[in-house]
Amino acid sequence: MKSARPVVAHSVSPFLFSTGSWVYGQIRGLERWHAMVLCKSRENQSEYPWDDVTCRDDLGLVGQLAQSVGRARHGYMPVFVRALKERGAKLIHSHFGSQGWTDLPLARAANLPLVTSLYGADIWKLSRQGLWLERYRDLFARGTAFLVEGHAMRRRIVGMGCPVEKIYIQHLGVDTGTVRLGERTLGPDGLVRVLASGRAVEKKGFELTLEAFARAQHAYPKLRLALMLLARSDEELARAAALRARVTQLGLDGVVEFPAPMPYAQYRQSLYGYHIFFAPSRHASDGDAEGGAPVSLIDMSATGMPIVASKHCDIPEVVRDGHTGILHRENDVDDAAKALLELARSPERWVSLGRAGRAHVEQEYDLAKQVTKLERIYDQVTAG
Repeated sequence: MKSARPVVAHSVSPFLFSTGSWVYGQIRGLERWHAMVLCKSRENQSEYPWDDVTCRDDLGLVGQLAQSVGRARHGYMPVFVRALKERGAKLIHSHFGSQGWTDLPLARAANLPLVTSLYGADIWKLSRQGLWLERYRDLFARGTAFLVEGHAMRRRIVGMGCPVEKIYIQHLGVDTGTVRLGERTLGPDGLVRVLASGRAVEKKGFELTLEAFARAQHAYPKLRLALMLLARSDEELARAAALRARVTQLGLDGVVEFPAPMPYAQYRQSLYGYHIFFAPSRHASDGDAEGGAPVSLIDMSATGMPIVASKHCDIPEVVRDGHTGILHRENDVDDAAKALLELARSPERWVSLGRAGRAHVEQEYDLAKQVTKLERIYDQVTAG
């Protein structure tokens, strides 16, 4: 059944990975456009519910085999083409560059424009491989438009050959209307509670987090650290175990804790128990990097938490140095420790930094505003 509103097909798989709130926000927040979803598999349906989904894995084994044959023969799954035509879709929005390249034959078969959002490892890591660099050049030539989070990613893809006129800077957003501003103040115990969180991967800089925190805590014993790690793969689990062992080696048992991961809504509520967010992101040895900036930084600023972070990729566009937090040189343990110590020793600055961070998010990273911009991009793309 066709929608009364123009339809955009969001292509992302699985729909939706546990940390995909920023993709879900782009889908759920649309007002003038209606979103359908194309995916190979589904996950976390209770956390990210959506009705208009065409999923390969819903077809059963025989149907899945037929789609695999169609994909091998034509480059796309026939069920997706049928869904696009039945729903009267006006364009395809692929999430991640790898998915955009995969969707090129689908867009051609359905005769639809293709918009691709670029986020991080899809460009910084994959583009180091000759095969993917050629694929991205193909995508840049044949794709209609490309969305990036900030100027660092924009410069990166221009350097890879993406035409400037095809690039839009499109910030990710949080629903500030549902996020309470909580002013951080020092409690009666005088402890300064620092939070670091994310997937247990090299680009998050958690090894540097511990080294810098140890140096800062030695100078200021009132510091405490919560390191909330998401680890699923064998490599991530091994990194998490190594980080726990490093805490013991540094003599930080009882000073550093490892809270268990929790559902996103519960995680958001837990943020008000911390004073400072610490995010020393860096380029990984395999080329992986934050595409723009971690969405967690937007989340933290929305709650009014001041931030210490690295000058990495588009982080300086989210965290305004000296205004909403303090930035340090990437991969510099001493500079990171200095920045953390400076903020920990200045609780009188927390409220003003937090308010400024919240105001910055409301202006530049509010979900409703960013979705309005996204719909205007859809309008422009479909207008040719």
